[in-house]
Amino acid sequence: MIRYDCEPAGISAQVAALDAKWEGKAEKETKALIKAGGFPPGAKTIWSLVKPAFMAVQHNKCIYCEKQLANSTYGTIEWDLEHFRPKSTVASWPDAARHADLEYDFETGDTSATGYYWLAYNLGNYAASCKVCNSTFKHIYFPVAGARGAVPAQPEALLAEEPFLCLPLDSRDEDPENLVRFVVTTAIPAADNGPLRDRGQVIIDFFGLNKRDDLHRERAQMIGLLGNALANRADGHGREVDERIITRMEGDNIPHANCVRSFRRLWETDEPLARRAHDLCLEFGFSEPGTAPPRL
Repeated sequence: MIRYDCEPAGISAQVAALDAKWEGKAEKETKALIKAGGFPPGAKTIWSLVKPAFMAVQHNKCIYCEKQLANSTYGTIEWDLEHFRPKSTVASWPDAARHADLEYDFETGDTSATGYYWLAYNLGNYAASCKVCNSTFKHIYFPVAGARGAVPAQPEALLAEEPFLCLPLDSRDEDPENLVRFVVTTAIPAADNGPLRDRGQVIIDFFGLNKRDDLHRERAQMIGLLGNALANRADGHGREVDERIITRMEGDNIPHANCVRSFRRLWETDEPLARRAHDLCLEFGFSEPGTAPPRL
């Protein structure tokens, strides 16, 4: 998870290019929801129309796990336009039945029968995610450390809820790389203690960032690619293509950028250990499903 350069005006312009009347329709529907006091059955689901705008801002990567998916020409079916704060019911998390392996020594918020219905059509409450992150993991959960905000509080005011999850499109929220980093392909909290550490651990657990074979494998493949280029440079037989790879691996557009940046920092501080991590990733990158991820 990384932060993306996403100014509200820029998103509005992209949405207007897709449908010049969308924000007017969204305002009308929001007034109806506030009057109804909830998100009723049969309410309009117009948000899919703006999905391509968020895909573009996110470089066609899932907002949470950084998996790269197809672009809007053919790939919108692979994506969900995700409501960061749920538009209806909010269930307790961790759920005793679904998350029996998770237990915390801090509170993660109460439930809500109506959720954040007034944000159902709010562009500041959207992101594009893969279906696994949204449907399997996020579902109708939204853990918070504080009291849930009341209607009609807007996203900027709702930071007072102290949400455990992070919205990488909101520059007012914590930078995700201050919450989560990686040791080889394994996500760990970026902070050693305190609220940032708790928040990082919840994000990792919430989205199953260390439970999904495909994510470990893709991260290993990216480390393998960058590690080859860095080793070639360090060993004195780097080529122009290696320099291009090293430069491009600094961009926000690459899959699993947070993991790649963590590996790059390791290379800069402990090259022998980074070479060991690289070798492990080369072995693991095309291993059989179920193979344990690389550990230093």
